[in-house]
Amino acid sequence: MNWIFQNTGLINHYNPKIHSGNQPIRVLHHMNLWMFQNTHPNFPNELAIAFDKNGLSKTIDIVFGENKVQGPFIRVQNKRIVLQESFLSYLWCVIHSIYVIYILKIEQPKINQRTGKEVYPKNEEDLEKAEELFNYAKSLIVAYSEWNKNSQPNPELYLAQKRDLIEQPNCFYTEAVKFILCHEYTHGIKHLEILNSGSEIELSGYINFEREADSDAIDLMLKGVFPNKINELPIQIGIVVGLLSMFYFKATTDAKKHPKTEDRLVDAIEQMELPDNHDVWGIALVGLRLWDEQFGLDFKWTIEKTDKEQFYDLIKQIKE
Repeated sequence: MNWIFQNTGLINHYNPKIHSGNQPIRVLHHMNLWMFQNTHPNFPNELAIAFDKNGLSKTIDIVFGENKVQGPFIRVQNKRIVLQESFLSYLWCVIHSIYVIYILKIEQPKINQRTGKEVYPKNEEDLEKAEELFNYAKSLIVAYSEWNKNSQPNPELYLAQKRDLIEQPNCFYTEAVKFILCHEYTHGIKHLEILNSGSEIELSGYINFEREADSDAIDLMLKGVFPNKINELPIQIGIVVGLLSMFYFKATTDAKKHPKTEDRLVDAIEQMELPDNHDVWGIALVGLRLWDEQFGLDFKWTIEKTDKEQFYDLIKQIKE
């Protein structure tokens, strides 16, 4: 555990004895499972009931291999949640990029302006690396390519001097994965029996299942906020960046059996009842701007509005 106190040099988390997989994201697989199992204080008991009474599989499959991104799901037959290694890599890369762009382009310049001095000098190198990593993440949607851990930001191998730009995204990433797992868990205990019954389900029924899975997942996670609220912000950001990661697959937000992606994002933010000046509004704007630039959607942006006002204005533009 010497890396905790390391200030300089390379930090290398990879241990071939405990880390399975081919991609640098492998070093966080165990943390994902631990975080999910401890979603809130009583969740281990809830899981035990789900295993015994609802037939939820005790195993979460991680599909390893050099494959393009495939999203998470739960198998109808055996109620086993499935995550794909490339998807997890994609998710981390997206979260890192959104966070670093937000910090370097939005948050730090605000602090400089507020204090009237350059507390944080411009950091073009890390900004360029974040933008490059976002491009790599998008490429995984189309075809697999190797994540170059020697030159690109990643959670396995990084300089101690840059640890905040890696370990903060790690925190948001594990919360985003928790949100995904809680979403699939809800399907497992509430919806798969209906799907297995052979009953005819209208498209609106599938959409309602997805809305309920999102809502229940958020409720489960908010139950895990500590009394001192030290983990509240990572949970809130993790949920939002997890949903933002769904935008980059296509230029539209329509889906047959899912709510529109912008509706899922709005529902989540409103369910969390965030204050008007919360960081999440700005982070959501960064995520939506990346989507805008990716597909040339030509949204109208302004500095005349607050982040919250701009967010809802963008949602309106998406719907139009």
